[in-house]
Amino acid sequence: MLKASMNLTFAGLLVLSLGIFTSISIGAVSHILLVLGIICLIIHDPKKYLEELISRKHLVYSLGAFIAAIIVSVLFNWTDIERPLKNILKAKYFLIPLLSIPALSLLFKEHFDKKKLKILFYLFAIATTVATLSGIIGLYTGFNPVKFKAACHENRACGLYGMYMTYGYGISLFMVLSMGTLIYIKRFKEFISPALLIPVWIINLIGLILSYARGGWLGFFFGIPFFALKKNPKKFCLAVVFILISLIGAIAISPTLQTKFLTSREGSNNQRIAFYKTAIKAFQEKPVVGWGYKNYEPNVKALKKKYNIAYAHFGADAHNIFLEVMASTGIIGLLCFLYFLIVWGYEAYSGYTLVHLLSFPFIISICISGMVQNIFGDGENLFFIMLIWSLLCATPKERRQLA
Repeated sequence: MLKASMNLTFAGLLVLSLGIFTSISIGAVSHILLVLGIICLIIHDPKKYLEELISRKHLVYSLGAFIAAIIVSVLFNWTDIERPLKNILKAKYFLIPLLSIPALSLLFKEHFDKKKLKILFYLFAIATTVATLSGIIGLYTGFNPVKFKAACHENRACGLYGMYMTYGYGISLFMVLSMGTLIYIKRFKEFISPALLIPVWIINLIGLILSYARGGWLGFFFGIPFFALKKNPKKFCLAVVFILISLIGAIAISPTLQTKFLTSREGSNNQRIAFYKTAIKAFQEKPVVGWGYKNYEPNVKALKKKYNIAYAHFGADAHNIFLEVMASTGIIGLLCFLYFLIVWGYEAYSGYTLVHLLSFPFIISICISGMVQNIFGDGENLFFIMLIWSLLCATPKERRQLA
């Protein structure tokens, strides 16, 4: 059963590497494989499974608290939610990565080698780049060759996603990790060739730019300096100042950027403000447990009309991860969510493995771009985010202090 667990867990990682930027259906298959791997490991040695899980107690407790808050928010709003059980089941995006920690940990410690790691790196890099290239071709030709259908948007790159926003914010996070592989190229070259990394970085950067996801741009550019925070705080401060000056200067002298950030996107900016106001009103009505996980968005139009907020005909999520959590799960959910992010951030900052070094800027990027987009609301991006979380949780303890 142990061998079956390890094979299923590795297969889950393979499928997830292939599917994160290509198909959410493939991502769902990865969860099935991971669940089967978890079950096999529990049957093989339930005591060892629990020991591995509890050994990461702060990471496990913080995410477990947020999962509990999700369930409680739905239970307290059960009669007001059209399909409450479906909303509870959405917690699987968090629960499966949490339960997979022991299987991943044992895989890395006892059943992993450089060959398997190379396969994962190459598969993820190539699949993501093919998705980006297909989206760029679709942007300029109107036809996405891999999806074999019309491009999802006439002016913005979408990769293989049906929504340009999902792609733009997801590829921003991918670019943060890609930047880290270039920064630590000496440590990564044994797993993936620099000859591949550089074109992968360039192509996906073009995809990020052409997605015109402004929050994604900010998350990427302001996430980069955090690679230097622990090792060289002075360089970190200089990098932040440089990016700020460069961004302000570029907008000041570039009519194109002025249009993208200000003029043509004024309506989008105002709509976001309206969503923020609505989320705050929703929280004021139900401050303790909120409206129920995934139940805020169905009530947005009614709330806008009730409080005479602009764009009352336009319903969507809060376009902000913190306001979304606050409105849907209340103050309990928000505190648990912040606890989850803080513990994850502290764990990443305090470690020295490649997973830790890449994870900290990744988390910062989530928080920055998440200020203007509910990136936890997209299943595709949530697969990606929670994969990075679970990989950090599963990093062998004995290797956490290696420089």
